[in-house]
Amino acid sequence: MNDGVRDLKAAADLQIWDFPLLVSESVFANCSSLLSEDEQQRASRFRFQRDVRRFVVARGSARSILSGYTRTPAHQLRFAYSEHGKPSLAQNEVDVRFNLSHAGDRALLGVTLGRDIGVDLEVIRHDVEHRKLAERFFSAQEHRQLSLLSPPEGLRAFYRCWTSKEAFLKAQGLGLTRSLDSFDVDLSSGPARLAATRPDPGEAERWQLLEIEAAPGYAAAAAVYGAINRLSIFRWDRE
Repeated sequence: MNDGVRDLKAAADLQIWDFPLLVSESVFANCSSLLSEDEQQRASRFRFQRDVRRFVVARGSARSILSGYTRTPAHQLRFAYSEHGKPSLAQNEVDVRFNLSHAGDRALLGVTLGRDIGVDLEVIRHDVEHRKLAERFFSAQEHRQLSLLSPPEGLRAFYRCWTSKEAFLKAQGLGLTRSLDSFDVDLSSGPARLAATRPDPGEAERWQLLEIEAAPGYAAAAAVYGAINRLSIFRWDRE
């Protein structure tokens, strides 16, 4: 499972782990055994068992993966949380940075060295009113771009834009305390890119967006501070 970890040697490397949340009882039990007391408490607060299992598998799997980077047993990892709830490794001699996102029955974990990172994964829902959502939440430039597309193209572009924007906010650790229309994601010339930021116009040059090839029916993106030269994606199929 951790064969690729040894290749994460430079700050310009980004590794993405893609794994399912629907797992066998033995895998679920193993994931549960790795969680800290506060994570166990968080899991117990979910109303539905389905959500409990997804949380447990996502956090337990993330611990297993991160243990390979830190050479620390998964159950011994300790996390610190920012003002807006973004987790980081509390004891982190090699400055491993990560971000976790899960949606539906899958999860993504992004890992890099010494730089802020955010990832977002979304289920593509065909019943979503994407034009109305774009008009309400996206910037004027993004809304104009999406309005020129046919409904099928517009739906896909909406999720490409949405995941890119969410990944950028998560990388900054701000969540939705920063407005979605305070920056522009450009999809007009190939891969998504951060075209403009407000009020600091120079901010866009300091960040890179990367669209992630996700499982069918999903959209995903990552945002990283600085340039990434090598992106690796690992599919970890649990038993």
